[in-house]
Amino acid sequence: MKAAVLYKKHDLRIENLPMPVPAGNQVLIKTAFCGVCGTDVHLFNGDEGSVKMTPMTIPGHELSGINMLTNEKVVVDPNYYCGKCEECLAGRPHYCRNMKNTGVNSNGGFADYLVAEQSQIHVLPTGITLEEACFLEPISCCLHGLNKIMIDKNDHVLIIGGGTIGLLMLQLSIFLGASRTAVVELVNSKRDLALVLGADEVYEDVSEIRNHKFNKVIECIGLKKTCEDAISICANTGHVLLFGLTEPEETISIRPFDLFKRDLTVTSSYINPYTIEEAIKVMSTGKIRTAPLIGQILPLENLEEVLKDSKLRQDGKVLIKLN
Repeated sequence: MKAAVLYKKHDLRIENLPMPVPAGNQVLIKTAFCGVCGTDVHLFNGDEGSVKMTPMTIPGHELSGINMLTNEKVVVDPNYYCGKCEECLAGRPHYCRNMKNTGVNSNGGFADYLVAEQSQIHVLPTGITLEEACFLEPISCCLHGLNKIMIDKNDHVLIIGGGTIGLLMLQLSIFLGASRTAVVELVNSKRDLALVLGADEVYEDVSEIRNHKFNKVIECIGLKKTCEDAISICANTGHVLLFGLTEPEETISIRPFDLFKRDLTVTSSYINPYTIEEAIKVMSTGKIRTAPLIGQILPLENLEEVLKDSKLRQDGKVLIKLN
């Protein structure tokens, strides 16, 4: 089979490898599509993702495919939890001491085939395409974050960043009932798309926001400035979700006295513990549009170029088509 193997920083090789053989409770999956995530870019550049990358691993974790045992269309949750360790038993499975991360420390979706544990595999209902299924993992991560700040009909939500994640957060916030939504985004075409997808207003920079107060602010870029902007713009007693993945050594400036005076809650979100099924239910409603978020669908041979060149990713999510 054809696969992309990440040997080390900036060393990605397209190789012909033997087809993997399932063992134990594993199942063989024929990969259909795999999305290129910001985490894949971080890993390609030698940075740590949710866990450290194992050298000579096949990356890719936003994947859909066919269960070769049942011939069903499936999505693979990239995170495997043992269910037996102290963290799993305490209800913190995303800190499982035996966790396997597909595409990070076990072989992932940038290959014609992969094996996954049975517990990672979720059958797609009729109506969700294999292309749409590549968005279920990022949606599940978004839902974990949104569950922490609990959006409802009284909330005015500001999303900083109009990329794929920001526009998913926008649609999910509307789905959850937010009374008003806005997006801050530098790129004009992405601001236009945010309006098409339901945003009440868009801004090029937070400095343009004058009188409107947002009590839920979601940062989806992962830069020092945008993290600090999210905290500074949030209304008193509001909640800030720092969702964008920063560089590992990045720091931001926070004045604790300012948080105290404004009674702010600042939180973060780590991967997607048991939210894939929730994501499938949400997508099945037809309320989340993913087709406008796809920039290009490319063959595996283009993967390294996509990881290297941000211009190839600026028009939306890149899907790699396998088989």
